[in-house]
Amino acid sequence: MNKVVFHLREICPKDFYLAQVVRQQERSVFEIIQRLILNDEVLETASIREARAMINWAVETLVDKNVLTVENWLQVAYNLCKQRWDSSIDWLETQPMSKIHTMIQIVQQHVEEQEKEAKKAARKR
Repeated sequence: MNKVVFHLREICPKDFYLAQVVRQQERSVFEIIQRLILNDEVLETASIREARAMINWAVETLVDKNVLTVENWLQVAYNLCKQRWDSSIDWLETQPMSKIHTMIQIVQQHVEEQEKEAKKAARKR
């Protein structure tokens, strides 16, 4: 028996809009997972056990920790654009969430460094 291999892409902010609709209408998270599968024809050859294992993994790894509400995403995007990552939210929405998380960490570190410098300057006065 051939082992089925699923290829999934990482979730991106552009997926948050569908995720919000799915949540509001209490539809299946599988709609989001389907969007992430790069080779959906593999679903036809996968066993129920294989498909269930992939779906559980995708929900735990790609969806649960990475999907923001649209409102939260727009707030994050505003702050990232303000930090000159790019002036276009369209570009940000195509980036994988791992990259977005890294960008957020860099911005937070930059803010912390600026605060430390401001405190040092205030003490010198």
